[in-house]
Amino acid sequence: MPKKYTVLIDSNELILGLKGSKPSSKALIDDLDKLNELCDFRINETIFQEITRNLPLDAKEKFTKLLNVGIIINEAYATNKGLIDKYKNLGLKKGDIPIAAYAELIQADFLISENRHFLKELKTKKFKILDAEQFFKEMVKQ
Repeated sequence: MPKKYTVLIDSNELILGLKGSKPSSKALIDDLDKLNELCDFRINETIFQEITRNLPLDAKEKFTKLLNVGIIINEAYATNKGLIDKYKNLGLKKGDIPIAAYAELIQADFLISENRHFLKELKTKKFKILDAEQFFKEMVKQ
C-alpha cells in the first residue's frame, strides 16, 4: 500500500473552493473524498477560525459536513513554542507563523494554498507548498 500523504489545506483554498470562486479550488473540495484514499487532509484552529468567519451559511454547512465525516481533520492543539519561534525568527508575518509551524509539526508533505507564496521563498524542505492545480498534478504522478 502506498504512503498516505499528510496535507494541510490553507483557509484561502477552502474558502475559494467552498464558495466555488476558483475552479481548481472547487475541484479540490469536490474531490476530497476520492483523494482521501491517498491523503489525510488537516487544518488547525487558526485555519478553522478564519474559515468560519469568512464563509456564507450554505458553504459553512458543506464545510461542517467535511469535518463531520472525517474527510478534513481539525486539530485544535497548540503548536510548540520552538516551531513558532523558528518561523517568527525567519521573518514570517503574525498570521503565517502558526500555519508554517503547524505544517512542520504534523510533518505535512504538502501545504495547499493560493497565497502562501512567502513560504516558497523560505525554500523549506519540510513540506511542499502548492496551489490546488499544482497539487492535482502532483497527485496524478502518484
